Amino acid sequence: MTPSRSRVRAAFPAIVALGLLMGSPARASAPDSLALQIPTDVRPRSVYDRSLKRFVVWLTWRDAPDTCAAYLHPPDVSGWSVTTPPAQLAQPQVRGGYSGDIDRTFVFRSIRNATVGVDSVLLQVDIRREEEVVRTFTLLPSYIPGTWVPVVLRDQRTGQLIDFGFEFNLGPGATDNQGSFAVGAEDFEGFHIWRGLEPDGSDMVVIGEISKEEAFKGRKTGGSFADSLYLYDVVPTLRQGMPWFSSLGAVDCLGTRIDLPLDSDELFWFDCGASNGFTYYYAVTTFDRGYNVGSSSQGLVKVDHCSVEQGVPYPCPDELVPLKMEVDPQDDLYNVYAVPNPFRSGSSRLTSENYHNFPDQFIRFVNVPAECIVKIFTVSGDLVWEVSHNAPSGNIEWDVTNRDSQPVSSGVYLYRVETPTGDSVYGRIVVIR
Repeated sequence: MTPSRSRVRAAFPAIVALGLLMGSPARASAPDSLALQIPTDVRPRSVYDRSLKRFVVWLTWRDAPDTCAAYLHPPDVSGWSVTTPPAQLAQPQVRGGYSGDIDRTFVFRSIRNATVGVDSVLLQVDIRREEEVVRTFTLLPSYIPGTWVPVVLRDQRTGQLIDFGFEFNLGPGATDNQGSFAVGAEDFEGFHIWRGLEPDGSDMVVIGEISKEEAFKGRKTGGSFADSLYLYDVVPTLRQGMPWFSSLGAVDCLGTRIDLPLDSDELFWFDCGASNGFTYYYAVTTFDRGYNVGSSSQGLVKVDHCSVEQGVPYPCPDELVPLKMEVDPQDDLYNVYAVPNPFRSGSSRLTSENYHNFPDQFIRFVNVPAECIVKIFTVSGDLVWEVSHNAPSGNIEWDVTNRDSQPVSSGVYLYRVETPTGDSVYGRIVVIR
């Protein structure tokens, strides 16, 4: 089943600064920081499979534009001087917005001794650890120092030219043969998908992570085949309006087919652990680990645009998106069931693996008609509890107490669901205290 395509209006994205991480040098003229943008149009929606009695929650959001979240480091000229005194060297500059999707170090190497604006200057530019993407720029004697040159490199494997969105220039002065300077270009690493049950977000946990860096590396060291498959295969297929079929077996609770048409700038995640009758709170954050230009390596600490701490209200409450899980009412009484059954007090699925209870200690009747009466009896026929239901919901909750609001004792109980037309169905519930 494909969820609804309806949208909600998103607030204008704010940005926060990611501070110094992993030894990137600070510079007074341009501090080493990355703007982490807030994902917009975060929308969770649920799909209920009656045959499997299971929910799948789909979350979609707008991809953060790279140009809004990218950062260019000032040129690192520590290797630019070989024989020429630094004061006599041509000073490089960079500007613009990096349009790549991962952190990279661009290395500019002078191939000859030359004077800018007098001799032909040859600069070979490649990407550290991506040597197959390279190009040689020739600045002719007619080049005017300070003229901006777009950083457009060529992929040697495909012959394709790649415009990375920023420019460089050389001021007046000399270049040394084999002298080099490096330019770090950063983009945020990826997304975290959060979920909680508390309205203030104090119990939010990560249920999904998407890393563009790990996707790019794929099966290499430090890479992730799953992230690579997601970003380079699944998402592009869904953005074309086509379902994606897995050749690797079932994907969690989704099976081997994902049918979720995405807009050209949309991403998605899923939640297979949501249960009927609860309101969940979702959020999507961008995160990054910083970047060390000198070693071309990421940091170790993941920093989100909204810093989350367990037990503390979510710092960005406006970003929490609620989703109430409930089924629609229906009239086939033979589809009614109670969950959890058996009901065990003192434990929950949050503390015990493969357990149905939640801490709220309710039993839920699911797939009930919009108008009905539910009665609970002992096996000897004594009425324990009853409720009249008249609402556009297929759920009814019982707090496992009797008509005097006292907890019922352990045992077997019978329930009956009755409709105004006289139809009814019986079932059995086991309570273990």
